Amino acid sequence: MWLRRLVAVVMIITCVGMNVLVLVGFFSPSKKPIVNLLSSTSAPSTPPPMVTITAKPDAITAGSFSAISWSTVGEVSSCTASGGWSGSKTANGAESTGRVSIPGNYTYTLTCTNSGGSNKASAIIAVGAAVTPPSPVVPKNTTTVTASLYCGGSSPCYGPREVGQHAGAGNCWGWNGDRVYNVTQLDSGFHMAKSGISIEISQVCGKDLAPALNGSVSAGGTTRNHNPTSKSNVDQNETPYFVGYFDANKP
Repeated sequence: MWLRRLVAVVMIITCVGMNVLVLVGFFSPSKKPIVNLLSSTSAPSTPPPMVTITAKPDAITAGSFSAISWSTVGEVSSCTASGGWSGSKTANGAESTGRVSIPGNYTYTLTCTNSGGSNKASAIIAVGAAVTPPSPVVPKNTTTVTASLYCGGSSPCYGPREVGQHAGAGNCWGWNGDRVYNVTQLDSGFHMAKSGISIEISQVCGKDLAPALNGSVSAGGTTRNHNPTSKSNVDQNETPYFVGYFDANKP
């Protein structure tokens, strides 16, 4: 008899204990993992490069040239041209448009990219119809008066005064023969990298480039004649920097 009572008591205790455990588990707060917000903070990304592009002059007549200059600020992985030009470009540079023969508006766009994204900038060149030079005026009962025609009527046309206005290190023009070149990018660092000889930019800005090409200008205490082909106006080394014609007789 006492054995049955003992079994009954044990079963009652077991049932009560299980119910208690269920109630405790139901009402106890769940333990959630603590998230460390500081560890999820990502490192700041690289900002996209800033791009600046200009065209000088930005208005020309058909059959003339203009010059595109551009620069970037920040890290640059690549730059690509589109619109009126194409291909890969350096982060900073200058380039001739070449002869533009058809009137209209031409857009030159440059897109530069890095790990943080890309930015682009555009320059527009307005090309008007070619202008026929006026005929010389011949007054009655007088001798023939011939109108001045500089650069043979080619445009843009620069004289010594206009070239001299671009004689700063940040905007350097010079001339060789009858052509004007934007040699802004050909600074002392560029010249040193290409030839191993430093050169003072003041010796070529706003001046005739022929003496420098002929080795008559001292560069870093040394004179060295250039290759004959690099002294020709039609040489491909100079053509990208061609911005207009030069006439020493122009005021």
